[in-house]
Amino acid sequence: MTDVQIEALAEQAPIERFLRRSAAAQIYALADLDPAFWPNTRWFATHGSDGEIDAFCLVLEKLALPIVYAVAPPRDRATLDLVRALLPRLPQRFFVNFPYGCAGDFAPTHEITAHGEYLKMSLGDPAALAEFERSGIERLGPQHTAEVEKFFAEGAYRGDESHGFFAPYMLELFPWFGIRERGALVSLAGVHVFSQCFGVAAIGNVATAPSRRGRGLARAVVARLARELAARVPLVGLNVAAKNVAAIRCYHALGFRAVMRYEEAVLTLRENSP
Repeated sequence: MTDVQIEALAEQAPIERFLRRSAAAQIYALADLDPAFWPNTRWFATHGSDGEIDAFCLVLEKLALPIVYAVAPPRDRATLDLVRALLPRLPQRFFVNFPYGCAGDFAPTHEITAHGEYLKMSLGDPAALAEFERSGIERLGPQHTAEVEKFFAEGAYRGDESHGFFAPYMLELFPWFGIRERGALVSLAGVHVFSQCFGVAAIGNVATAPSRRGRGLARAVVARLARELAARVPLVGLNVAAKNVAAIRCYHALGFRAVMRYEEAVLTLRENSP
């Protein structure tokens, strides 16, 4: 690896300009430019000969386990070199979103807990969403925090770890939607990030009670949420595990299309690592 010149970024304009080149795949990063998230972030980049950013890395420290976000096309060399050079500035343990095929390159210095391959999907024409909705869908918000936490704790996730990234503040970003049976939540869909000023939203925390799966409930709540989001921002996306064929089929039916694959893992610095 040649000498990498890293710049710590303090201005949003060049970051947004770079992210807009592949905006449908960079919804999460664009949302982190929002005033609600920006103060908890650190941004780093390398530049090409034209002075423009050619790779970026975002460190998000809002959560207990810091996130290092460096999504790019598979095996992107500039991104890999940037993250390697950044290692001395990163936490000892962190969650990563990396270009597909890159996490294993850090095995000499870090223990790696792989979470697998994921797809970033983006919503195309939202007009088709209306046909998948149904009656009885309820708005959820911060007042439902305890109930939502209990629902997840009882094993409602669909077996896709990308859906299981929940923090109570997410209920404050935008209304979530759920379906009840006999007064109890049986399916819901929420958001991970939402930024009206940057025009992006990411759906997450899609879950259905195990005994109620296979009835189209998740599809109905995602359709309602996606339609509400699309009325407010031009870019709506989500992440899904590549192995979760059922969820991908559901999202395809709703008009989502894969725009990039990437990988997730937890990296922990090895003792006595240089």
